[in-house]
Amino acid sequence: MSDTATATEHPQTANLEAIMHVPLEISVELGRIKLPLHTIARLNRGMVIEMNKEANAEVQILANGSIFAKGEVVSTGDKLGVRITEIVPASARISSLS
Repeated sequence: MSDTATATEHPQTANLEAIMHVPLEISVELGRIKLPLHTIARLNRGMVIEMNKEANAEVQILANGSIFAKGEVVSTGDKLGVRITEIVPASARISSLS
């Protein structure tokens, strides 16, 4: 069976395969806080911005700015990584877009 025949018989599979190599930006959100401008203006190198989460709290993993998973920060030698602990259900991801 040729690729053309496969694409014709299974157009959804062919469409999905066509986008599987599209690069997405993955980011990890440790937390968010609001600070007044005067506080931000006084920040210097070495100062610590305290987040609103515990040190071992779950982090959000985003693809192009949309949450798709949750995880925990881990050390992988001399680098940081994130262990995925939960994949956000597709229905929740879709509803968050609206």
